[in-house]
Amino acid sequence: MFNFIQKGYFVENLKQMNKVIRNALIVAIVLAIAAFVASRYIKKDTQRLSPQATITFNDSGFVMKMVYCRPYKKGRLIFGPAEKEALQPFGQYWRLGANEATTLEINKGISIEGHQLPAGRYSVYAVPGEEEWEFGINKVADRWGLNEPDYSQDLFTFKLPVIYTEENQEQFTIIIGEIDDEYQIQFWWDTSRITVPFKIN
Repeated sequence: MFNFIQKGYFVENLKQMNKVIRNALIVAIVLAIAAFVASRYIKKDTQRLSPQATITFNDSGFVMKMVYCRPYKKGRLIFGPAEKEALQPFGQYWRLGANEATTLEINKGISIEGHQLPAGRYSVYAVPGEEEWEFGINKVADRWGLNEPDYSQDLFTFKLPVIYTEENQEQFTIIIGEIDDEYQIQFWWDTSRITVPFKIN
């Protein structure tokens, strides 16, 4: 009789445990689906506010392509001190756009500020400053740009002066071209413009 009661108790406990596990699995699945839907909505909304753009430069068999997202100024202070609530405070990492990391792809090697960059696809980031910006070229191209990269994967970093323009650039813009017999990548947003010269190997 005692064994029968024990067995009945065990079976009932097992049923309760299975019910708890089943309910926990259902909750986990629902939460996962909700998180996925929310992430897709957030991504779609941010892409609407900061549309993606692809720019390609071709010259005698050399091809450079950059993919980035283009946020708008919308009356905000873009670059400045953190205490002034700048959108992008001086001295802090920036993905050079919005959403995913900005990428740079080349089919031939180039040199930038004395550093060699082999053919390949990379992510590019910056640390804006009041007088100069620091740029980094990172081996990991496909990543969400909001988070800082793994700096151990940087190929190199370099610094260049920032130029303040009288004209206000409402939407963040990257330009690749040959200007005054020099290959350049220009980054321009608000009144800040930075020119990155490069040479094709």
